[in-house]
Amino acid sequence: MRIWILNHYALPPDRAGGTRHYEFGRVLAGRGHDVTIFASSFSHFSRTEERLAPGERLRVQDIDGVRFAWIRTGPYQGNDRRRALNMASYAAGVLRIQHRLTRPDVVIGSCVHPLAVVAAWLIGAVRRVPFVFEVRDLWPQTLVDMGALPERGPIAYALRAVERFLYHRSRLVISLLPGAAEYITATGVPPSKIVYIPNGIARPAPAALGPATSALVGRIGSWREDGDLVAGYIGSHGAANGVDILVRAAAVLRDRGVGGITLVFVGDGPDKERCEQLARDLGLANVLFCPPVPKREVPGVLEALDVTLFPLRDVPVFRYGISSNKLFDYLASGRPVVCASALLNNPVRASGGGICVRPEAPGAMADALAELADLGPAGRAEIGARGRNWVYQHHDITVLAEQFLQALDSVAK
Repeated sequence: MRIWILNHYALPPDRAGGTRHYEFGRVLAGRGHDVTIFASSFSHFSRTEERLAPGERLRVQDIDGVRFAWIRTGPYQGNDRRRALNMASYAAGVLRIQHRLTRPDVVIGSCVHPLAVVAAWLIGAVRRVPFVFEVRDLWPQTLVDMGALPERGPIAYALRAVERFLYHRSRLVISLLPGAAEYITATGVPPSKIVYIPNGIARPAPAALGPATSALVGRIGSWREDGDLVAGYIGSHGAANGVDILVRAAAVLRDRGVGGITLVFVGDGPDKERCEQLARDLGLANVLFCPPVPKREVPGVLEALDVTLFPLRDVPVFRYGISSNKLFDYLASGRPVVCASALLNNPVRASGGGICVRPEAPGAMADALAELADLGPAGRAEIGARGRNWVYQHHDITVLAEQFLQALDSVAK
């Protein structure tokens, strides 16, 4: 089968970010299928052009059997008009170059933003192939619940109209969110048209660490040798993530006189500068902020930690679930997770792989960290092993790639 996937932010593991479609594509390519991923050459994480030379508009690259078509898109630094133009330039770029490639059997639009899905629908209509809508984020509900859009404003109305149109024009809706069927069926889509295929985890191959990652791992090792418990957050520093809650938890530990616990933050995002300033304002010596690391080096950092940290804002839209890559990486590392969220479908609670506390509560996060410190290495290892066993049993990437293929096959025939 010839499969096209439109995912603006898709990445192979040489950079920080999500690798769902690369991992699926690698499995499917190994079984003889032809997979092309259309992705932006401008990195959402580094805010730089990473894939194309000056003047180059498109590059097609084979990575482990998966074809990446890198599309030049406009630059941006924040969530402003230029980011919206970046999204539009991605959709326009895909539509402009898609005719150069052999007609697919199915085209998938992955909704990190709806313009990618609109482009997929147009390609399906023009090339007369089935169009599949993959739901990663609920637009516009996420923006409304995060306070970025007024619920009754014209932009929200327009996005809801586009959303309903795409749901009904698709041959299949693939959801990464366990509870999203409730939201989608409310638009009139029959449940039989919706399939849940979450993110997953691939068993990591040993990877050489770059100099910066090696230095970070060495620093974590030094703290642990000195008797500290080192807890880490690896991922995006965005408004929904609540990294500032972790910073405040570090302050609570200090103010309680609880020593020997260090927090490490690895990643980037629009909220990072504010969190770093908060740590400075609080005068914290028990936190460290580091730049992102490539996805293939993440397991090496996780292995160096004692505990992993997963905060999430208490936002109504999260009742439908989330599609977090890092949470599965955390569980697969065998390190216990402190999860601060109101998720109903909570992998940490389901697996027994950590401690769950209420969201946006620095004191509760501090309590959980102190509890894990008191457990000692053996107690933490027992909890971590439960998480690792569960995530490989329920979220193995090979099994999920097969489900993905079966779902596509059902509409491509």
